[in-house]
Amino acid sequence: MWQLLSGFASVLEPFHFLMLTIGAALGILVGALPGLSSPMAIIVLLPITYGMEPLPALLMMVGVYVGTKLGGSFSAILLRTPGTPAAACTALDGYPMAQKGEAARALGLATIGSALGGTIGWIIAVAFLPLIAAVAVNSGNADIALIGTAGLVMVSAFVRGSTLKGLIGVVIGLLIGTVGLDPITASERFTFGSFYLTEGIPFGAALIGFFGIAVVLADMELIGLRQELVAKAVNMKMPSFREVVRGRWAILIGSLYGTGVGAVPGVGAEGATWLAYATVRNKSKDRAEFGKGHPEGVLAPESCNNAVTGGTMLPMLTLGIPGDGSTAIMLGALVLHGVEPGVLLMRDHADLAWGILAGLFVATIMSFVIGWSLVRAFVYVLTKDRSWLFPFVLVLAVLGAFASSNAMFPVFVAIGCGVLGFVLERLGFPIVTTVLGLILGPIIEYNARVALAISGGDWGTFIDAPHRIVAVALIVLLLGWEIRQAFRASHEARAPAAAQT
Repeated sequence: MWQLLSGFASVLEPFHFLMLTIGAALGILVGALPGLSSPMAIIVLLPITYGMEPLPALLMMVGVYVGTKLGGSFSAILLRTPGTPAAACTALDGYPMAQKGEAARALGLATIGSALGGTIGWIIAVAFLPLIAAVAVNSGNADIALIGTAGLVMVSAFVRGSTLKGLIGVVIGLLIGTVGLDPITASERFTFGSFYLTEGIPFGAALIGFFGIAVVLADMELIGLRQELVAKAVNMKMPSFREVVRGRWAILIGSLYGTGVGAVPGVGAEGATWLAYATVRNKSKDRAEFGKGHPEGVLAPESCNNAVTGGTMLPMLTLGIPGDGSTAIMLGALVLHGVEPGVLLMRDHADLAWGILAGLFVATIMSFVIGWSLVRAFVYVLTKDRSWLFPFVLVLAVLGAFASSNAMFPVFVAIGCGVLGFVLERLGFPIVTTVLGLILGPIIEYNARVALAISGGDWGTFIDAPHRIVAVALIVLLLGWEIRQAFRASHEARAPAAAQT
């Protein structure tokens, strides 16, 4: 408990609190703008944090992460255009409420649901973090390698689209991560005689390319796009206390779904919100009213959406496995600031980990305050052509890549990774798997090789304990299940064609 209190004390220091508040405000703005995203906002801010200590840098990113969860509901309710994928479910009932002249009520419910869901998710994360961390800090090199491998497979299996494409994306990231000097023998690998590559692919530049430049290239089609608000009156009005109490089960169900699903690496909020919405609707006596402007149809997905932040922090802080794209960049930020993520984070940098967790709660409160008080300004921005932001993103991305080492080589790396990320996304390969392979690859390789060196080259070291057998079994089961699903889908696709012939 004292570590958590110490974390709050650190977060409430003036500079740290300022960074978190700025991040939350930017997050709400970015989340409200369809076409932008939390990873893009975090990656643009990444170069600004180079000269900061790790805690304020991470607090700014946490603020953005939490803020985007709330901001996405603004455009979903007022424009029927979700600012973030997870807010798509909110539009089902939020937009009909706005059409009926209840835009203020819908926005109020979304803001309250987000704050309560984020708080419940945070409480659950605080309760389980010490337990998971206690297990993690006792892990050996073989355990760390297996946990990292399981994380790669889980993300590949659970991200949207084909598991095969997810695994290919991971392999691409692993290959990028092998460039440079061998971590054990210090011999050169894939440097092709280039002095610049001896230190490996610049990590910050790669992140900027994958999550900044690639997204701008993908969203060029938004140039010139403007939106019209469905309701002109958007005065914020607090929904009645009785109405919030009536929706308490929707909030609780959404929060539990969000925290639980968010803790599974690679799933994120998109699937959790729909599960929560379907559960609340099926249990409601007014299920016929869902989709027509039911308050619980806003409370459930929004509480779920924000509770995910608590869930994603569990694997990130204890195992070094990100729950989604935003936490993947946060892991990258830890690396850039000289902090190795993984199972030893809670042992070697406990003050930082508890500071991040305390910041998550403070960011939830500040997002509520900012969203509530500045909704008019954010709603005004929704009607504008947001493509004017793209040149600024590109300029900041290039400057950030250059600032990482005061050289042009990282700029070329960022541009190359941006083009690669754009092509991969267009072909259906999720970028987050590539980035995760780049982050975890060196950690897995180092620990696997150390484990083999300690055991005298005996591969049996990876199955010489019950928990290691469980980890290997999990990896095999996930791969086997996905292969089975792929064959089934292929068989079902061929069946209609065979019937027609």
